[in-house]
Amino acid sequence: MKKITFIILALSFNLTLNSQTISLGKFPSEKNESTPMLTSDLLRSLDWKNLKSFSNLNEGHFAYERKDSLLFEYEYFQRGRQANFKIISFKGKILEYKGQITNTSKEMNTNYFDKNVWLEYAHSYLTNLPDSLKLTVSEPKDILVAYYKLLGVETRDEYGWICEYSTVPDFTDRRKAVIKLLNNSRVDLLKPLMKHPNLEISMYTIDAMIYHDFRSEQKVINQIIPNYLKLFHELDSLKSNNYSSYKLLNNPKEMKYIEKRLAKLNQETLSSKDWEYICQLKESNQEVRVCKDGTGSFKIYEECTTDLLSEASILEIINKYKEWQELGYVD
Repeated sequence: MKKITFIILALSFNLTLNSQTISLGKFPSEKNESTPMLTSDLLRSLDWKNLKSFSNLNEGHFAYERKDSLLFEYEYFQRGRQANFKIISFKGKILEYKGQITNTSKEMNTNYFDKNVWLEYAHSYLTNLPDSLKLTVSEPKDILVAYYKLLGVETRDEYGWICEYSTVPDFTDRRKAVIKLLNNSRVDLLKPLMKHPNLEISMYTIDAMIYHDFRSEQKVINQIIPNYLKLFHELDSLKSNNYSSYKLLNNPKEMKYIEKRLAKLNQETLSSKDWEYICQLKESNQEVRVCKDGTGSFKIYEECTTDLLSEASILEIINKYKEWQELGYVD
């Protein structure tokens, strides 16, 4: 069983707060992946009850408990964020625990995430998710989080790029998830979601695949074809000058590598059937919930697939991705 080593806040770590000392507890340096950490054990180690009481009586210290339908959160922070931690609990088990201390001679951080608990939470959140769309703990944390957020865990049903949720506009959570999957070359997770019954999810994955298709075509034109022609001319020259050498180099490693790249791109890019589905979705003229930047406030609008998947809109999708690539958000 693989064990994950974490950066420790401290095995036994005391923080001076307004001339009083409160122990932030002990944090395990190793975690057995098959055994979750119990929330009650961590809270006891952090002396949560006393920390809450201390925060209620001392200015500049804050301790909160929050609960929604599935998660329980515990958060402490000192004004100026000199010291803080946040615990996210699901069914009495630690899903995530983050902490930071900056008001000591050496800054200390800890980051703990239980993939098993995240999957249990995500599948409880998405009660109707078919087994064919479920992932396992073998996936990296960032991929697991992005994939399930795209599917709707803690995200809104809205399609767009920038939404003005507050004074500072931001990418939608599902847009962040799509970009994360694209940047990690996880087209294998995006492509199956193109026909998802949720139109917003379908639109996010379709526009990501349209951009991936464009990017793959550029790779073929600018990289693969020139390399292929170069090798072809080299082999042709060998054939003319030295037939025995040509026979030995008839299937060089470089050629096989190019063939594998082409096969992989062909598998990942949009097929004629995929484009046929996109055209059918466009012609169905269904309404999609969208958010728009530049409106000055958060508001949901409705747009039809006929407009969102028109030739002009597809060109805009590609240009949008290229724009965000230039800004460093898309690889």
